[in-house]
Amino acid sequence: MKKKKITFIFGGSRGIGKIIAKELKKRGDRVIIISRKRVNNKNYIHIPCDITSDVDLERLLRKIKKLKIDNLVFAQRYRGNNPILDFDLCLLATDNVIRKFLLKLKKKSSIVILSSIATTTVLHDQNQIYHYTRGGIESMVRFYACKLGKFGVRVNCIQPSKLIKPENKKFFNKKKNLDRKILELITPLGRMGNSKDVANLVNFLTSEKSSFITGTIIPVDGGLRLLSQEGVAKIMKDFSK
Repeated sequence: MKKKKITFIFGGSRGIGKIIAKELKKRGDRVIIISRKRVNNKNYIHIPCDITSDVDLERLLRKIKKLKIDNLVFAQRYRGNNPILDFDLCLLATDNVIRKFLLKLKKKSSIVILSSIATTTVLHDQNQIYHYTRGGIESMVRFYACKLGKFGVRVNCIQPSKLIKPENKKFFNKKKNLDRKILELITPLGRMGNSKDVANLVNFLTSEKSSFITGTIIPVDGGLRLLSQEGVAKIMKDFSK
């Protein structure tokens, strides 16, 4: 019998991380969710941990002892108004976890980090730290792809656009939702993406099928990044008629 992959998902209790956990569990992985709040879900192993705390991380490392890990997936997201805490959780803590967990990674393991289209465009509803942090994440991915390649460890990044997630599903699925309609109009594939689209890519990047892929920044946006400002303006002008 083939041995189960052991996958740690940081931020796997909600949002995109929750859907990733579901997808990899279905694949047959032994999924271990790491998040600040306790999760009551018998389908997963859950270990509460604040990854911005060295004390919590050391406690986590002692708890998992000699466990060897196949995949690290970083899907944690700061939900609050303090930009410094956002920076600490999404960038500094991710870097710290990678360094502390390095000796626990199996050869040919995979690290996947979620970033944002905020690295290539400015989002009107996000502050400057959000943009700086996501840019830093992508630099970190390239750095570790080079440094960890000699250990057989692959490091890749996913760059989602605005997606339909469990938390906003009701909003976007309302009839005649104008936000969704506009996004569908300006997206070449003609629809909004969803969490499953990201989870499918994580599935690939944590599988043997991506064994020669590292250091990549992969957009999941339905081609939205390809449209020029002039093209968007033309679509919106026709839409408003």
